[in-house]
Parts: sequence; structure tokens; C-alpha cells
Amino acid sequence: MRLGDVLKVIIGILVVIAGIWTMADPAWFGQKSWLYGLNWWTYTADIIRGSIGPLLILVGIVTVWIAYEESKV
Repeated sequence: MRLGDVLKVIIGILVVIAGIWTMADPAWFGQKSWLYGLNWWTYTADIIRGSIGPLLILVGIVTVWIAYEESKV
């Protein structure tokens, strides 16, 4: 591997670790300090739950569009 590829892998691993850290709840480690995480999982769960409705609408529109296009052929 070239040095550039190794650096990309290291940066990728650091980004993954940073993402995991932001999701972690300090209470999971018996701590209260922000050093153990930011507990953003609750916000992420809200975003996921809030996205289900619009995702279903989008899937429905795409399904109708594909069926309409197939019927023209």
C-alpha cells in the first residue's frame, strides 16, 4: 500500500471512532463527563423515526412512477 492509501485508512478509522464517541452515552461507562461521549444517540433515534414517513412516501411515489412507465411500454 502507498502512504496516501495508509493515511486514508487511518483518517477513515479516526472518523468512525469520532462517530461512535458522539453516539456513546457517558452513563454506559458509569461516568458523567463529556469525555466519554455526547449521547447523540437519542437525537439520531428521533431522526430515524421521523424519516420513516417521508421514506415511505418516496418509495410509494417511485413505485407508482415505475408502474406508470412500464404501462406505457
